[in-house]
Amino acid sequence: MSPLISIVMATYNGEKYLREQVDSLLAQSYPSLEFVFVDDASSDSSLEILRLYASQDERIQLVANPINQGLLATFETGIRSAKGEMIALADQDDVWMPEKISLLASAIGSHSLIYADSALTDATGTVTRKFSDRNYLCDYPTALHYVFGTKAMGHAMLFKREIIDIALPFPDYVGHDYILGFAGAALNGVAYFPQTLVNYRQHSSNTMGADLSKGKKNYTTREERNARIVKRLNLLADRCPEGVERKILLTLALDFASTTIAARIRRFLTVAKHHRAMLAYKGKSELGSFLYSFKLIISIY
Repeated sequence: MSPLISIVMATYNGEKYLREQVDSLLAQSYPSLEFVFVDDASSDSSLEILRLYASQDERIQLVANPINQGLLATFETGIRSAKGEMIALADQDDVWMPEKISLLASAIGSHSLIYADSALTDATGTVTRKFSDRNYLCDYPTALHYVFGTKAMGHAMLFKREIIDIALPFPDYVGHDYILGFAGAALNGVAYFPQTLVNYRQHSSNTMGADLSKGKKNYTTREERNARIVKRLNLLADRCPEGVERKILLTLALDFASTTIAARIRRFLTVAKHHRAMLAYKGKSELGSFLYSFKLIISIY
């Protein structure tokens, strides 16, 4: 018997594309699914649309936030409500390929999380390119792979329940997909599935588009930026399971917080030693990622 998988979708004023996405979710070929749809106090017809679907399909569990909670809290509500052995997150404006869950469930193996490539579309749904055309995608087998960044997007993920205790509660200063991916990497690793399984719609109302470099910046000065980096490293160290990687993260957080010459040299040496893991997401050559480590003698990064 196939294990139950929960598809969790957060909605807010998404009526324009919502029906197309829900239809693609309900059309998944995987045989054992539940759907947890959480509406975040929409002022348009999103909740009414979801109520109609829920009245026609008993697999749908509908949650309506009485007041707007924001994306992170809404996804967290959905994850905590999910009963599946594995969970996938859905955006309200994408379209999933019918075999998405079946393929990822078959490929996840012993990994804690798996993610796929995505096809980028314009607002009308016309495919323009792949996410991997502008981002280097790869496996993330250890917690150290998340020190500087990652390209694993939440809408393309399938993860096991085992990561929830590490990932939740969602902090409000990193993306939910970042901390979910870190939790997966810190346990049994993150696998990359090199096939486009989602049409990832790009439009003016995207919370986060495919160009990750253009995401909202939550700082205005270099000092604020550096403080947020240190805060994020402390988060990783705090949530990482006990072991060698946690010790490395704790040390790195301390050295990133310091401006002394000794700390600058230590953080360079740490990153130089682990550069292939810490800088994997950049897709640089071995020499390129090693040389990048020297930057840390001068600045955080």
